[in-house]
Amino acid sequence: MKPSKITLSVVHELRASHSLPGFETPHFHLWKIQVKYQAALPLKKDKVVDMVELESVIAKICAPLEGTYLNDTQAFSPTCEELAQWLWEKLAEKIDVANLRAVRLTLCNLSGIEMGYAEVER
Repeated sequence: MKPSKITLSVVHELRASHSLPGFETPHFHLWKIQVKYQAALPLKKDKVVDMVELESVIAKICAPLEGTYLNDTQAFSPTCEELAQWLWEKLAEKIDVANLRAVRLTLCNLSGIEMGYAEVER
């Protein structure tokens, strides 16, 4: 039996601080962003998505956030859930998302130990 789908995943890391108002003091995290594209096999073209372009778009979206206090840069509470949805929306503004399957945002301590994640899926 042949496989019916293929998934391409790109990972980007972001270091930024945040806090949940009334709950905690500002603190830094390593935020691991994973963007997954999926397509049916056989592929209509030679790739699911242009990986170089996707990496570039993710880096450009995240660059203004690097090292910042997210509460000051976002109009929403910077939780994993909200940031994952925001990233999906930003990707949709800049690149074809017809085959976009999921955006996962994993919250890590600065040593890279994962604490949990939110995933937005199609």
